[in-house]
Amino acid sequence: MACSLLVTYPTPIQEDKPQKKIEQAKAADTKSQPKLQKLDLGAATDVALPSSQVALKAVSYRTPDGRSGWVLRLPGGKPIATPAYADGMLFVGGGYGSHEFYAIDAETGRIIWKIQTGDDGPTAAVVSDGYVAFNTESCTLIVVDEKTGKIVWQEWLGDPLMSQPAIADGLLYMAYPGGQRESSQKERRNKFHPRPATPGGSHRLLALDLETGRHIWQQQIAGDVITAPVVSDGTVYFTTFDGTSYALGAEDGEVVWVKKDASTSAPVIYEDQVIQTKKEKRGNASYEGITRKDRQQGKERDEEMIASNKAEYLQKDSGGGVALSAPQAANLDSSVGFAAPPPAAKLSAANESVGVSSVVGAWAYQGSRAAVNNGQIMNAQGRYLNAVRAKDGKENWRAEIVGPNISSNAQVFSPPAVGAEYLYLAGAAGHLVSVRQSDGSVGFNYALKAPITFQPALAQGNIYAGTADGRLICLKTGNKDADGWYAWGGNAQHNKVK
Repeated sequence: MACSLLVTYPTPIQEDKPQKKIEQAKAADTKSQPKLQKLDLGAATDVALPSSQVALKAVSYRTPDGRSGWVLRLPGGKPIATPAYADGMLFVGGGYGSHEFYAIDAETGRIIWKIQTGDDGPTAAVVSDGYVAFNTESCTLIVVDEKTGKIVWQEWLGDPLMSQPAIADGLLYMAYPGGQRESSQKERRNKFHPRPATPGGSHRLLALDLETGRHIWQQQIAGDVITAPVVSDGTVYFTTFDGTSYALGAEDGEVVWVKKDASTSAPVIYEDQVIQTKKEKRGNASYEGITRKDRQQGKERDEEMIASNKAEYLQKDSGGGVALSAPQAANLDSSVGFAAPPPAAKLSAANESVGVSSVVGAWAYQGSRAAVNNGQIMNAQGRYLNAVRAKDGKENWRAEIVGPNISSNAQVFSPPAVGAEYLYLAGAAGHLVSVRQSDGSVGFNYALKAPITFQPALAQGNIYAGTADGRLICLKTGNKDADGWYAWGGNAQHNKVK
């Protein structure tokens, strides 16, 4: 396999002090409070999903207010990641610990093709130019033909792989633990060993040709990537589990900037900004809020975090966000051979940073990652939904999530999927909710009683969500608003903005 050598020079990780805002908000705006809404999950409409299902056979259901949908049970009852949509099909793995990957008719739930993977734990997939790319937790990057499921190429990278790939302009980007692979392929290492972006970093970000798997470049980074790399306008942005943020040239891997800034989510790129969430300590308490950086240099634009709130869900050993319970995580890790977290996972750093201490917890972790639509930054953060103006960071509205068994410091929802007018949210307690982006008012509010860990996908008026117990749910909203969010992060670059 041909490889090119990237020569860059070590770039010190910068500990930036936030620069003062260039323009101060008007006094009235500064003092005003955002409009506060209530999202009452106790008022959700109960939806009775089919209780007895044959594996791989879709079963229909209806909501009390007249919407319809289907449920497909995948074998094994494993946690299911966000499905990807393309050309009338859904592409989804059988979950953490499974060895199956499927193409499914998006309208009916019919299985189109199925493949067996050589190792377990398919992540969320991305689709581009007729290729479907995904990786397994242990330990392989796989590209298949969209129509047939035939494997185009695959490559063992290392164990574990806890993030997803991204695709942009014919290149595929993937993080992996560097030591295992390099120690076993010395001749390859000698030909393909760039200077590190992070000296001493345990992991690598690798760029490959999508069609052939040919290696283009790699860079040494601090740890595995939170959820996925994000690609925008010729740059790859990502956050590692120790809270370090990166920007690398997409074509050559050249370092643009690196910041050790306690970030807690994958970034979203909007115009000249990098938007993330960040953790900070105030006394003994952890707080999380939205931050805006300059995309060229990574400099902070705000003196303080925006829309911050207490974040006990990020404290050590908390599980980190919309996660599986500690016993579930331990059982799932044990089922794939992890009696204890492997050293290559670097989970001690992840635990300190975002409270993740299991491989499945890191595989499923998405944090309070924001989305942008019509110049508005929106995220699900703890028990609040936030909407903030991208141009100046002013809060437009905030919705407090209330209801039975809602902890005062819990991550209730995974990151929202974004339609034209509504946000679509799924949570670990089994709720599926739509919220109007303009003011935070509730559209529909369903209690499916099906625990959902990952962000849903939207296509052709339908919502698709994978559950933590091995089901794929389709809700047909009857509204074209639920469209255009075709993968985790919206597209193959994980950076859908409107």
